[in-house]
Amino acid sequence: MLAEIEEFVNWVRRRNPQARTWKDYSYDLKQFAALTGDRAPGEVTFREVDQFVSSQVERSFKPATVNRRLAAILAFFTFLADDDPSLVCPVLPHRHYLREQQRLPRPVQEDILDRFFASIETSSPNGIRDRAMFVLMLRCGLRISEVANLRLADLFLKEAAPRLIVGGKSARQRSVYLSPQAERALRAYLAIRPTTAKDFVFLSYQLDGLSTTAIHKRLVRYREQAEVHLTAHGLRHSFANDLICAGAPVTSIQQLLGHRWLETTQIYVQANDQTVQADFYAACERIEGWTVQQSSTVQLRWTQQESTQ
Repeated sequence: MLAEIEEFVNWVRRRNPQARTWKDYSYDLKQFAALTGDRAPGEVTFREVDQFVSSQVERSFKPATVNRRLAAILAFFTFLADDDPSLVCPVLPHRHYLREQQRLPRPVQEDILDRFFASIETSSPNGIRDRAMFVLMLRCGLRISEVANLRLADLFLKEAAPRLIVGGKSARQRSVYLSPQAERALRAYLAIRPTTAKDFVFLSYQLDGLSTTAIHKRLVRYREQAEVHLTAHGLRHSFANDLICAGAPVTSIQQLLGHRWLETTQIYVQANDQTVQADFYAACERIEGWTVQQSSTVQLRWTQQESTQ
């Protein structure tokens, strides 16, 4: 099966060489092959998938990770079925897929953001660069991979509304507009950016592009200095949450985040639905005993009772 996996991974890589999908597929499928052994794909049954799922759970992998690896196996067998229509995929979604806990996105608290950015020393070129990277995540909703892959040709700073062209998931491009804060941070970095033939916006000390791992290490360093916890995706959550609170239409937020499906963006609405919030507090005013005045009266009664005891 290893030869077929290599063929499949090479096909995925040819389709979209810029994405890291082929790397993920290669890693996931080789884990599956390590359990089944180098057998012909047609010899693999749902029993081996049972064992694979069990082993992943025993190793404490999250349901989302296990399901992603099952999706890789499913894509692999779908690819092979083009040559052999009789090939049966051993992944049975109703049997193998794990129930995922739905977690609402959590924006980063303002005090944590203040401490994090205060830890970035902007008197150095690296600090100016790093501040620009993380401000783009916070104020423009960029993913860490989108920051790493940003090129000079993607910047349109001379337009009336400065913007970026960002390459997101599945090679889908979108326009991202710069807030005044993001524009200032980006221009400050571009003013001191070294001259090089490489066209990556953010450069390493070797005058080459920064990897996602390198950017993540910079984030970890600053959050440890600030003694806070946040993630790159948490900055993106904060971007979406701020737009929701400002009343931006969910369809516009979908475009800015680069979500393919509106349902993905609506999760942010569920996390901070202003209509539900307004309805709740309006109801509080109408329900006897829920108002601040009634609560104060109850507290006064408890105080009086304690004083007489």
